Amino acid sequence: MTYLPTSHRLTFRLDADRGRYIVKECEPGFCKVPRELTVEERRFNDNIDAEVILRGPNTQKKETGKGARRKIIFFTGLQRTDYVGVYIGNVVTFGQRGDKVRNGVVVQFSTDAGRMTLRYFPAYYPYPKDREAFVSAIIQRGLLH
Repeated sequence: MTYLPTSHRLTFRLDADRGRYIVKECEPGFCKVPRELTVEERRFNDNIDAEVILRGPNTQKKETGKGARRKIIFFTGLQRTDYVGVYIGNVVTFGQRGDKVRNGVVVQFSTDAGRMTLRYFPAYYPYPKDREAFVSAIIQRGLLH
């Protein structure tokens, strides 16, 4: 049986006028995922191994010597899985000592893309060889419904 750590489920609806997904359901007190998310095609960064980007609206100033740059706080590339409309990605955050933490996300879009369900796995992202079984276990256990 595939190990599934603690996770949080959020549902979103598409606000077509604004081009953003707006949170519809979320556990009280869970605030690691922004209440509005944008899904867009990857256009610039070839280092991202995904065709689709999921990102939040907030940015923060980047600490670099090359002028004022901004970075998106909640950001991941979404990779296709063997399941229609289901993608996997990871959001990088930083722990108390400044260590990088990879938080897994599995996202499912409705067939008309009007709804999105997101499952957030704090401090857990499976190795590439384990991702297929991980996504299958999530689907089989109904964790995206």
